[in-house]
Amino acid sequence: MRAASTGAARAARGLAVAALAALTVLFAAGTASAQDRGIDIIQAAADRYQDVEALCADFRQHLVVPLLGDERTGLGRICQARPNRFAMRFSEPDGDRVVIDGEWVWIYYPSLDEKQVVRTPLAQHQGGHDFHREFLDDPETKYDVTYEGDDTVDGRATYRLRLVPRQRTSYRSAELWIDHGTPVLRQIRLQEENGTVRTITLSNIDFASDPDGAWFIFTPPPGAHIISG
Repeated sequence: MRAASTGAARAARGLAVAALAALTVLFAAGTASAQDRGIDIIQAAADRYQDVEALCADFRQHLVVPLLGDERTGLGRICQARPNRFAMRFSEPDGDRVVIDGEWVWIYYPSLDEKQVVRTPLAQHQGGHDFHREFLDDPETKYDVTYEGDDTVDGRATYRLRLVPRQRTSYRSAELWIDHGTPVLRQIRLQEENGTVRTITLSNIDFASDPDGAWFIFTPPPGAHIISG
């Protein structure tokens, strides 16, 4: 009886090990599938933007800052022109802006402090402001990409992807929502290092736009204190 009991126990352990191995294989396969699909989706979006010289879109930004116990929403318009010009100009709060002029990144939020301007050399900038350039320029090399499921943004069917940077940057991870139809960015969410969560939703995306050069010029207001990053 003891030998039979021992044999049964060994058989049960063998079955458990086999089941665990099978689950491990299934999990690995599922993960690989999610990674492969995520890469295919983001690469399709990268291909769509590859030959775009300029674009503009309306945006809605929702910002949650746990360190300050602050939460706010802004509206405005963004424009981008290759290779390295970008502007995010707010209508609410009016006057706030982020401008990349090809050499410098200028951040000016008069709604918070009308006398302070932050300026950072573009070569040293590690933000996610120019998100087309940030997330769609060689994404396979820069991120671990995972498809997380389907979702809806402003009534449009989208794929939701999670991106984890492979090198240190100012955000821990990003989520992208890419349209099911034309593979364009509909929404971006950044989980920043300091705990801030920034969500930007895009609408009225115009690939035929030709933004005026003045869009990408920033002149600090008289008396402003420029903080160099």
